[in-house]
Amino acid sequence: MDTAEKDSIRGEMKSRRRELAREEVLAKSDQIQNSLFSQAEFAKAKTISFYVAKQEDREVETEHMIKDCLQGDKQILVPLVSGETELSLCELEDYDRELEPGAFGVLEPKPSCRRIRPLEQTDLLIVPGLAFDLQGYRLGYGGGYYDNLIQDASSTQPNISTIGLAYEFQILEKLPHEPHDMPVDKVITEEREIHTSSNRPDEE
Repeated sequence: MDTAEKDSIRGEMKSRRRELAREEVLAKSDQIQNSLFSQAEFAKAKTISFYVAKQEDREVETEHMIKDCLQGDKQILVPLVSGETELSLCELEDYDRELEPGAFGVLEPKPSCRRIRPLEQTDLLIVPGLAFDLQGYRLGYGGGYYDNLIQDASSTQPNISTIGLAYEFQILEKLPHEPHDMPVDKVITEEREIHTSSNRPDEE
């Protein structure tokens, strides 16, 4: 897939998300949360890395998910842009007090609250995307941040589970991918759970 095709899909998905009212975002996100919290990977995970949704982009909302986890027995990590294509993971203890707008306007831990934790401590990685396919491959914003994080996770900690969150309209049958692209283990929408590994040819 060339850059023009990727940009076309990105533009379409951004446009479709912008059409969602805030009430729709919250309703669909609640359904996705209910499904996510019922997953075996979630139940056994002690440490979960969540992306922090940017409200203006109408991403699947993670604020309630993170806050509910913080009230339970889960340790929560959130990303901090630490390089041109790199993310560090920081432990979060208070969503309302410890975050401020950072890179690209996304909420990140304030300098005084940056408790960086190694990726190896993560049991479950929650991944955003503009589009996913049935094999688990994703199309992000083009910065490579999550591609690198997923690749690092697969090479350093093969036991980490990766789950993408998306609206149903963001699911495509197939996204062409490069050999270095790393698929997620599962994608959850407001309508279904996609067990992506069962959709991949054996040779992959």
